[in-house]
Amino acid sequence: MKVLYVIAFVLLGMATVVSAQENGNIEQFLDANDVVRSDEQYEDMLAVLQKLWMAPLNLNTADFDSLKLLFFLSDSQIDNILAFRKRYGIFLSPEELLLVPGIGKKDVENIRQFLYTEKVQPSQRIKGIRSGTIQELITRGKISFPRQEGYKRYSPEDFKTEEQYLRKMKSRFQGIPLGTMVRYKSQVYERFQMGLTLENDPGEAYFTKYQKAGFDFCSMYAAVSTERWMKRLILGDYRVQWGQGLVAWSGFASGKSAVALGNEKSARGITPYSSTDENNFLRGVALDLQPLPNLNTEIFFSGKKTDGNILETDRFSEEDIVTASLYQSGYHRNKNECAKKHTLKERTVGLSVSWNTPYFKTGVHALYYHFEPGMGIRDKIYQQYNDDGQNRVVTGVDYKTGFRSFYLFGETAWSERGEVASLHGVRYSGSSLVALCLLYRRYAKGYASHYAGGFGEYSDTSNEEGIYLGMDLYLIKKLKINVYYDHFRFFSARYNSTIPTSGDEILVNMAYEHVRCNHIFRLKYEEKPEDLKGGRMATVWRKKLELRYQLGIECNNSLELRTCLDWMHYAKADKRENGYMVYQDLIYGRPKGKFKMQFRWACFNTDSYNARIYAYEHNVLYGYSFPAYYDRGMRTYLNINWKPVTYLTLYAKSGWSYYPARETLGSSVTVIEDNKVFDFTFQLRFRF
Repeated sequence: MKVLYVIAFVLLGMATVVSAQENGNIEQFLDANDVVRSDEQYEDMLAVLQKLWMAPLNLNTADFDSLKLLFFLSDSQIDNILAFRKRYGIFLSPEELLLVPGIGKKDVENIRQFLYTEKVQPSQRIKGIRSGTIQELITRGKISFPRQEGYKRYSPEDFKTEEQYLRKMKSRFQGIPLGTMVRYKSQVYERFQMGLTLENDPGEAYFTKYQKAGFDFCSMYAAVSTERWMKRLILGDYRVQWGQGLVAWSGFASGKSAVALGNEKSARGITPYSSTDENNFLRGVALDLQPLPNLNTEIFFSGKKTDGNILETDRFSEEDIVTASLYQSGYHRNKNECAKKHTLKERTVGLSVSWNTPYFKTGVHALYYHFEPGMGIRDKIYQQYNDDGQNRVVTGVDYKTGFRSFYLFGETAWSERGEVASLHGVRYSGSSLVALCLLYRRYAKGYASHYAGGFGEYSDTSNEEGIYLGMDLYLIKKLKINVYYDHFRFFSARYNSTIPTSGDEILVNMAYEHVRCNHIFRLKYEEKPEDLKGGRMATVWRKKLELRYQLGIECNNSLELRTCLDWMHYAKADKRENGYMVYQDLIYGRPKGKFKMQFRWACFNTDSYNARIYAYEHNVLYGYSFPAYYDRGMRTYLNINWKPVTYLTLYAKSGWSYYPARETLGSSVTVIEDNKVFDFTFQLRFRF
């Protein structure tokens, strides 16, 4: 009956009458920019771009931080736009961006729908609030065949002892093999926002003692915005972005990618949270205040429960010390996984004060957090400086300024233990032929902030020092070359490396546009030391070389063909492994049409997982798919979205993977006793 109740609830949500205007095919633009790194970041990018589609930026008044939200422009391109506007005056249309050095036809196509060029009258009060009420309801279901090992059912007769049977049953999935998601958003004149997200992964049950709200994950928020000293109040779930991410940063974070000059972060402060990541958010109350025109203050209080593994108790004097480690997969499909749900209490308080002027921006940030029980420091050498989460206090100061063609930015943060993390960068954009960025970072091995997201080789913003040099070159018309070199070293052991080590990474990306064709060639080389496996205690160089060539052909305004060739070489000690992948995409859709389609056929062959190749896949709106291709096989999928009426858009994706040399796929509870797997996702979106 509970399952029937859930299905009825989902169908009722699908039948809710809400209407809409479409936001355009935003997802196809993300495919052309190598910036997607995680599910949470992808949803964050889509949410920002959808908001910009509904409330475009004024190209003649937008500052650096506003244009940074477009994601598709590098920092040097934004610098050139602002310098061009300052020198020649307002833009009459977005197409005039083609006159800006470093801006090509593809760049204008990417950002055109997010900009407008209406001249602002000084005597007119600037209105940043769009009229009308916008509501959105999304329902999604996803399933795959054949079923995984975790769905199998057993009887006591299948085992020799009752203990074996009970242990097996703890790993059985409790729910049906259908993943579901319901998301509702409402916005009234941008003065009031509210949202609700309900989600279950395949195999997670409904209405159990672990899912008392029906769905495994439930998130909601309400936000009120004003034009007075209290700019925004958020109740419920939210995320924080401050400075350059050394103290706190959640959501999309710029990192090393083909956008070589995209490393300066533009913080959005405190914003509502509507993603499906079940751990990386804050829950409570947040305030954004502006007591003076150039002074901004943000304060928040958060208290929630977080997933964790309770570790074995240690005997110390006469007390038992209980510790835990974070469990961040978000899966609660069986009793073993459900036992990890909400086992930690997380308390967080934060305060930020920033001063913004046209010539200089600075901010002071302070963060306190405490986990109960604390996170245990394990016995492995690379874990000796792990964050225990007990009464941690982190403070930081960030800045941004510029002089002529030079722009400086950075942040320095320190913990209550005196450990310091620092990042500083300088960018030059004074030439039409070349733009440069030099960035230095140094994160002490004992520095830790659970919420940090600073630029670096690893995401923990700790135990790392590095220097990064990025360049954008425009030597030939219609040819854009992006290059970066990053040298990094670690002060103590890292995962897979028991001694302090260093490494290097180089990327060269060349993009050339010619009439209806575009060519992209990419070379990426990385080397860093790693430990040998198999009992041999030694550290050797691990090297990876990736080559990619992509050809895009616009047959007409509706049809594009995209061919991609990838090759990977992996070397470690005496091991040499290679891999390749070839795929052909067919992309169909008129600019203002009601039907869009993406089809792919891919063939791949790698010697092992070491030589895996990643490739972005189109998916339903807010869906994320960036799988690793390895072994020998074939992959094909069809992704469509259709808008039969104004208020309704239907999305569907079906995929099929085939591994001829395999008899089973997956491992442990996800094993499939077949060499073929079929996946299907269906989604409905209502807007009015």
